[in-house]
Amino acid sequence: MPTPGHRLPSLLALRAFEAAARRLSFTEAARELHVSQAAVSRHVRGLEQAVGRELFRRLHRAVELTAAGKRLASELGAGFLRIQRAVEAVRGFQARRLRVSSEPAFAARWLVPRLERFSAAHPEIELELETSLELRVLGRETDVAIRYVDAGARPPRLRHHRLFSMEGVPVIAGGHRRRRPPAPWRQDNAVLGHRLLHDDNGKAWRSWFSAAGLDGFEQAKHLYFTDYSLALAAAMRGQGIALGTAAFVETELETGRLVQLGQTRVPFGEYVLLESNERSTAPIREAFVHWLDRTARSTAGMDPSQGWR
Repeated sequence: MPTPGHRLPSLLALRAFEAAARRLSFTEAARELHVSQAAVSRHVRGLEQAVGRELFRRLHRAVELTAAGKRLASELGAGFLRIQRAVEAVRGFQARRLRVSSEPAFAARWLVPRLERFSAAHPEIELELETSLELRVLGRETDVAIRYVDAGARPPRLRHHRLFSMEGVPVIAGGHRRRRPPAPWRQDNAVLGHRLLHDDNGKAWRSWFSAAGLDGFEQAKHLYFTDYSLALAAAMRGQGIALGTAAFVETELETGRLVQLGQTRVPFGEYVLLESNERSTAPIREAFVHWLDRTARSTAGMDPSQGWR
């Protein structure tokens, strides 16, 4: 219990701040809470006085959270969610919304194209998909997390299990035609003379050149991206060669938008699944994880050379 000298701020002030922090807008928070913008602003200023910290930076026609504001917003968001779920549990309602945090490339190239199948099988479950390279706090910030572990790197210390491993081969724009590439393209040295597209510091391509027994990495032209999807998009536009993995470029290889160069493959890494142990989301977590595992096994069982002719 708080002591008289450390009385908690009002629940109205905390709720107004949480809504404004989530939307980064006092106007949008006011609409959500069905109060005036002036009321939200008054509650936030009162909360800042109560905690003795500035929680927002007021910019021209915008606001942004301070470090203290980000910390408080994260804790309050999790707290209000737990309150909501506790009330639903007492009412006898099952949780319907599942928060999924995914590494961006996995979400864009693998998960989103398959989500329609999950929604069709489980129309009662609402998914909230967030993409981030950071591992969110399980239970507080997300219910399920999907993360990439580089080849040779240590997996997360948290309890997890593997979804599937990946291998990469060089892929280049194929001109939207499903035809067999010319014989020289099937040789590893076909990559020489092309710009190399990266989504890391060059480690993956260096590994490929080593595995293929080729020189030429240092002499090649290079283009670096911070996202794997961008590297693949550049390859499809004819801007160079990317290292593609079957799970992520399945459709493009089948349609001929991308074709394989050479034969050598190198291990990329693997995707792992982590989940919270919150009882309130256990039924919907189980449904999603079961679907994800089953779908991942079908991906892992796919011949990685399918479409690479």
